[in-house]
Amino acid sequence: MKKILILFILISPLMISAQGGQEELNQKYHQFDFWLGSWEVYKLGTDTLVGHSKIESIIDGLGLLENYTVVKGKYQGKSLNKYNPARERWEQYWIDNSGLTLFLSGVLTDGKMVLDDLEHGDKTAGLNRITWEKMENGSVRQTWNTSKDKGLNWSVAFDGEYKPAK
Repeated sequence: MKKILILFILISPLMISAQGGQEELNQKYHQFDFWLGSWEVYKLGTDTLVGHSKIESIIDGLGLLENYTVVKGKYQGKSLNKYNPARERWEQYWIDNSGLTLFLSGVLTDGKMVLDDLEHGDKTAGLNRITWEKMENGSVRQTWNTSKDKGLNWSVAFDGEYKPAK
């Protein structure tokens, strides 16, 4: 009995540490949950509807699946999003029917999810940085910036507001 008590005393801090670590990891897996939902996507600050997006929780809450379509035309795309604990970063893999493929990674900073392809992008063809932030009105702002000069200067490719679908 004495040996069991000593073993318990030695192992307890490790168990508490592992539980705390798992809880912290679970929180990181849900940092991007503010983007979940069915959305109507507008050009920021206008009533111009440009697309529809549905963001679903997948794989027991460990990932997000985005399905995006435009209002006018046939353009559509999908992204898979997941927190990678080995790299301590979020990762997004985007594909669309125009042939575009992006592999972005980044972190949640000051309430904004900022993902870019600085590590994986083609610096000669251009770089991408996309930021998502939850707005006070419940919508989500997405700003997509591109750089043609290896990240020295950035320009806005798209600035949109994801409003809950009616």
